[in-house]
Amino acid sequence: MQSTLNAQLSAPFVIEAARLFDGRQITGPRAVEIADGRIQAVHAAGDAPTRYPVLRLPVGALLAPGFIDVQVNGGGGALLNDDPSVAAIARIAEAHRRFGTTGLLPTLITDDRSQLSRLAACMDESLSVPGVLGFHLEGPFINPARKGIHPAQHIRRPSPEDMALLCSFGRAGRSLVTVAPEMLDAADIQRLVAAGLRIAIGHSDATAEVALSAMNAGATAVTHLFNAMSQMSP
Repeated sequence: MQSTLNAQLSAPFVIEAARLFDGRQITGPRAVEIADGRIQAVHAAGDAPTRYPVLRLPVGALLAPGFIDVQVNGGGGALLNDDPSVAAIARIAEAHRRFGTTGLLPTLITDDRSQLSRLAACMDESLSVPGVLGFHLEGPFINPARKGIHPAQHIRRPSPEDMALLCSFGRAGRSLVTVAPEMLDAADIQRLVAAGLRIAIGHSDATAEVALSAMNAGATAVTHLFNAMSQMSP
């Protein structure tokens, strides 16, 4: 199925829409020329190449870029922590795709190491699910004082086994790990980055000094800023 979809996207075609959102404004009508799965040009209505097949959107439809969601815990009645499997991931992606999310990171929050191992075991196959760009591992190296909904009994500092498991996700597309930098060393963050992972700060009570150290080690993002973390104060 996926190979058929890829073949269809590689062949040139045109999408015509009465309205188009280009990221800045709504214009229209427009014709979008696509080849090799990428936008080649945006034309005024009637100016697109006539040699390509045309897909005309329904009247009133708005053509816009798909959403990318980097924190998706579940969907369609499935929760990744309850069922870290290819079937559950496919169900989650399908549920979100109906509402315009074309790319996502299925998210596993703090849990027993066995659940992370189960996800790692199906990681490669899961990346073939349409829309799955990688994974978001939110925890378990977070601050218990800022745990939010994360189960306290599974929050921990990294062990060699944990680090090896997390590093294995470095080959899984554009995967993200959320950590509280006060719960691990800067060298641990450097190791995760070297493995190919993106690091975000979250569920943290880190001081400015510790946060800056994490950024210098390779952290580049923040997970739900000021939610389940210390607030700004004078």
